[in-house]
Amino acid sequence: MRPILGISVDDGEVSAVLVDADVPDLGPFDSQSGFGAPGDTPAAAAAAAATVMLERAGSAFVTPAVAAVVTGPENDEDAEPVAEAVRGVLGPDVEVDVVVLDEARLAFLAGAPELSGLSVLALHTRTYGVESASMVDVSSRAVLSTVSPDGDEFTPYTQSLPEAMDEAIARAGRSPEAVVFLDLRPEDAAAARELSTVLGVPFVTPHGTPWYRATGAALAAVSRRIPAPVLEPAGRHRGTVLIAALVALVALLGGGLAVAVVSGGGPGRTAPGVQPAVAPPPSPVPHPERTPAADPCASVRPASWPARVSDPDPSPPDPCATVVPTTP
Repeated sequence: MRPILGISVDDGEVSAVLVDADVPDLGPFDSQSGFGAPGDTPAAAAAAAATVMLERAGSAFVTPAVAAVVTGPENDEDAEPVAEAVRGVLGPDVEVDVVVLDEARLAFLAGAPELSGLSVLALHTRTYGVESASMVDVSSRAVLSTVSPDGDEFTPYTQSLPEAMDEAIARAGRSPEAVVFLDLRPEDAAAARELSTVLGVPFVTPHGTPWYRATGAALAAVSRRIPAPVLEPAGRHRGTVLIAALVALVALLGGGLAVAVVSGGGPGRTAPGVQPAVAPPPSPVPHPERTPAADPCASVRPASWPARVSDPDPSPPDPCATVVPTTP
């Protein structure tokens, strides 16, 4: 288990989560909000959050390996002081990343199991009370377009949410596969259903949206450190599987079977634990210029020829001669 600490200082609230880097898709296994005292600076509130979450991780006998902080546009100037305050609590051995809000949002969407397999989303967000309609590509972690109203909120009297989302879709040149409200309020239910009906796509609310900023910061820190998987060539993988299967077969059949296994990497290389079998030498082939030996039985008469015992044979007895028995 490798816990990652995520802290969000945004929209007048401080939240913190702990995410396991080994299974980041499961989301936070611990989450808290509302740190610090009234009047505290963002750095002081973030330090209080780091202190509490470090104690909670210690009660589970784990220690955060990495931490990440995210701040909103109104707190951009506080990003580095917040990170330094968190480093002071966690110590010099723990790396602390600074994650921008859009990166945290996209990392949260990419890690939500409810959105697995969906690439382009119609996204509704609020940042310090200002609504936005956006088109995002989760697979490439990119914001394709964003439309905000002239005022703080979408209203039928200025610009409605469906109209703003149509404009965002036209700017992006992509169609959404689902509608997501990250900063969902109770009064947003009707607007979400209307937008889902207009676009003809489902409305999805991922689990844990109240802590999505802190969760997204932690997931962004995880994605920065997990290398992309290296794929082996298909032929090499099949050859490895074949060799492993042959070795397993030899082990099952016992030591009485010898199998020669030669890999494609070089001549004379055999699989570990397998003794190469020696092929028998080829049969000798008569040379075409060699005179064949005379057959000593070539002059033997068949047994059907009559035998004349009255004519003695002056030559020595032939061992290949055929003897015809006589009747008395």
